[in-house]
This record gives sequence, structure tokens and C-alpha cells, in this order.
Amino acid sequence: MANVKIITERIASLSYKQAEKLGISLLPVNIIYKDEVIKDDNDENADKFLHDMQTFDEIPSTAVPPVGQMYEFFKREMQDTDQAIYIAASSKLSGIYDAGLKASQMLEKDGKSLKVFDSYGVVSIEGMYAYEAQKLSNEGKYLDDIFHHLEKLKNERKVVEYGVIETLKYLEKNGRIGKAKSWLAGIFSFKPIISAKDGLLEPISKVRTHNQGLEKIVQLIKSDIERTKAASIEIMLDYSLDDRFIKDTVIPRIRDEFNPKILSINQISIVIACHLGPTVWGVCAKLE
Repeated sequence: MANVKIITERIASLSYKQAEKLGISLLPVNIIYKDEVIKDDNDENADKFLHDMQTFDEIPSTAVPPVGQMYEFFKREMQDTDQAIYIAASSKLSGIYDAGLKASQMLEKDGKSLKVFDSYGVVSIEGMYAYEAQKLSNEGKYLDDIFHHLEKLKNERKVVEYGVIETLKYLEKNGRIGKAKSWLAGIFSFKPIISAKDGLLEPISKVRTHNQGLEKIVQLIKSDIERTKAASIEIMLDYSLDDRFIKDTVIPRIRDEFNPKILSINQISIVIACHLGPTVWGVCAKLE
């Protein structure tokens, strides 16, 4: 058993199957569509939702789980330990980080120590931090040591992710587009490339095709390797409806360029689909 329990959200794009294999707990975050609550508590629901979403006539809304519900979830997941790290979606994108802090204060009364880590990102940025934290926990590292290591990676921007989306309308509708509303005009026929910057999601480039997007991402990762003087690289990949482009095109190109360790291929969560749209793919890299 790991010394420190690692918890994140399904927002991190790790599947329940993958998380269980790693020993990571996933907090479900549900959505609301026309007064109906759609649960994100298993892998099959996510795949069905992503396909169904293409026919929706309005964008579903998301809601942070109640603090009491989060407290009960954390308490249950920590029944065999008194130490855990909760890796949360960016505090600038969601209230779930603050809710996690409140739940952690409630856990203190039970003699439990839950540190809440602000990932300053979403999707596989969270997943990468969770994977790294679980690896260190398996090695017997202490709670504070793991937490400080994650903070160091974040402060040195050694975990990055770049995604290609079809449209900015979902980010604009949900108010999570950061400072880039000017991009909404004149972007017809272009696909934005987005990245987490200072805790917000920002468009950083635009391309006409997914292949052009891949080449741009390769160049961005090259710049990250040069900036961090990285000697090795680990990769997580995200997709939405279909993983064929990832498997047939992205992975061969990434392997040819960087020869990285590929940790997982993740289908995005229903919450991420509500914010980025049902068609998106991305590459997350940890550089050390």
C-alpha cells in the first residue's frame, strides 16, 4: 500500500481503469444538461456523452461538487491512511480547488492530513502530476516531499500541455477563455492551439489542419526542452471521440522526434468536453 494516497478528478482525463491500475483515486465531477444530471462515474458514460454531445442544442453546465460530498469522498478514500494529496484543477478555472481546501479542513478534525495542490491546469496536466505523485508515494516518499516536488515542477513549468480544438465557442460560453476574446473574431476555418498559462487556458496559435497542429506542438515542446534543459521527457496524450489520429499520427511523430516514455492515452472527461468541445486532442509533457 502506498504511504500517501493520491487523489485527483476525472477532469484529469485519466480513465477509471487506468487510475485503478495506478492506485490513484478519481473524484467524479458531474454536469447538468437541461436539468438532467449526467454522471461521470465510469468510462463508458464519458464515451457515450462525447458522441451524444454533437447533437445537443445547448452547451451543458458544470458544477463543483458540494464540500460535504467532497469531504465524504476524501474520507472514504483515506480510510487506510491518514495522509493524502488532492491534485485539483486550476483555481483560476474552477472553484473545486477552494472546495478541496474546505474539505481538507474538515478532515483535520478526523486526524487526516490532506494537502491540496493547485495544478494550475486541467486535463493531463493534472494527470501527469497525479502520476508523478503516485510514483513518489510508491517509493515511500513523505507527504511534504511529494507536495514540494510537485510545486517545484509547477514553478519551473516542467509540466506543459498543448491542445488542438475546433472552436473557442465553448471556452467563451463558459467564461474560461482568459484574455483572448479577441481571437473569437476572424478565426473561421482555423483550429486554435491552446495551453494553460498562469492558471488560465489561452489560445497561443492557430492552424488550418490537425497535422499542422502537430508540427506546431512539436516545435513548442522543443522550445520547452531547450528552456528547461531537459534530459528526458514523459508524455500523456488526450483525445475525445476517436484515438486513431493519436495512435496513427501523433505517437509516431512524437517518438521520432523525442523518443519519450509514453505513459497513457486518455479520453477527455465530460467536464472537459463542456469547456473545450467534443472534438479536441492534446499532448502533455513532463520535462526533467
